[in-house]
Amino acid sequence: MRHSMVLAVAIFSAVSAGCGSSVPQTSVPTGYKNGQPAVPTPEDAIAKLETPEDRATYLRQLGSDSSFEPQKHVAMLENCEKESNEEVATAAKELLERK
Repeated sequence: MRHSMVLAVAIFSAVSAGCGSSVPQTSVPTGYKNGQPAVPTPEDAIAKLETPEDRATYLRQLGSDSSFEPQKHVAMLENCEKESNEEVATAAKELLERK
């Protein structure tokens, strides 16, 4: 019994010492910049949207965003303008006209 108690204390001590010696993380996790989550570019954001309705809604939101600069995203807007969905094409065309 005494040997098992000593063995249990030794194992517990070894586990406790191993848990306390972690190396601090020095690199920034993916998707974070300066400790803040990185904002995806409009190209990345629209590529992740699955339905044409979602893409049209996103483009309309960009249209009401005063910080959005259509001239910096002409290629994306031209691709959206060629889409078969009328809502997406119209929203992209409106943004292209703003540039």
